Amino acid sequence: MAKVRHLFPGANSCYGFYSFYDHIVPSGVKSKVVLKGGPGVGKSTFMKRIGEDLSARQMEVEYHWCSSDNNSLDGVVGGQRQVCVLDGTAPHVVDPRFPGAVDRIINLGEYWDADMIKGQRANILKLTESVGLCFQRAYNRLAESQLALIEWKSYIQKACDYAAVNRNILALADEFLQSRPKTLAAPRHLFAGAISPDGIVSKAESLLDSDFAILAVKGSPGGGCKDLMQYVVNNLELAGIYAEIYHCPFDPRLIDIIIIPENKTALVDFSATIIDYEAAWPNHKFKRFLDFDQFLDQSVLGSCAKAVYESRERLDAGLRAAIGLIKTAKDYHDELETYYVPAMDFERIEEVRQELLEELLADLQG
Repeated sequence: MAKVRHLFPGANSCYGFYSFYDHIVPSGVKSKVVLKGGPGVGKSTFMKRIGEDLSARQMEVEYHWCSSDNNSLDGVVGGQRQVCVLDGTAPHVVDPRFPGAVDRIINLGEYWDADMIKGQRANILKLTESVGLCFQRAYNRLAESQLALIEWKSYIQKACDYAAVNRNILALADEFLQSRPKTLAAPRHLFAGAISPDGIVSKAESLLDSDFAILAVKGSPGGGCKDLMQYVVNNLELAGIYAEIYHCPFDPRLIDIIIIPENKTALVDFSATIIDYEAAWPNHKFKRFLDFDQFLDQSVLGSCAKAVYESRERLDAGLRAAIGLIKTAKDYHDELETYYVPAMDFERIEEVRQELLEELLADLQG
């Protein structure tokens, strides 16, 4: 059976909505289709069915999920990343880069009853404003959580033996990078999880085959794990080695997972400060597992244990509040869809989808 992977191209982060949509497919893709249209017009179902049809033809498929509705798609990619269909509406607005030659737009808004939708103008405006307000409040809560995380890190850094940390960073990085792959290309940046209406979710289990070698690390924030990740990424970029870089959805400046597909190797941070990636590979035998907390002075850490606990509590409280607000935004969005769904000509949209599928298959064969 052809491989299916699940990823997130965007994140609800402490900086607001954060997008890696430019990394869904390379610039030399054979065909990129951008879907436009309001909520409830069928974009996600359209993409899911394209993915199912490609999978049925034994093609590798990537499903790119929406962080604001983790059961809804923002994109589907097939044929070794040579064709894709994307949701090009806000907040991840996508416009054609090479119109006609590579990119094209399909506006599903052409298949609705405009008069029916205009009749719900007041409700649509009110709900759209409510959705935006919920997200702004959620991002405020995540920004507050970041302050708590920064404070938590300050206590860990005070107790950290950085000489020992740096020695291990160099050793682990050397081990991970010792076999240089031949593929030279810019790295790909995405997310393996999301802060979503259903909480903190991850689909990381789909990213690695069972024969991948995993070097795993864990430790308290500020204790060296993220320094290792950034050091490895800097080396990959300098050497021009292709890798998949999966960022932390809470703070996209931080890196959670690095995969070198050609070498079948991965470096994973299992610290679970935000996402518990260990749950994705519960029975995997790791090539290496290092706990950076062993380099902490426990007597120093003990003196600020109460402050560490309170910082973690504020971080978690902010995350819970943000998730609640994102869930409320989704509830408003679901209500908004009810004004569009009855106005849609879904039979015609299915005809358009079938026509597009044939075009994508032709592009893959060409």
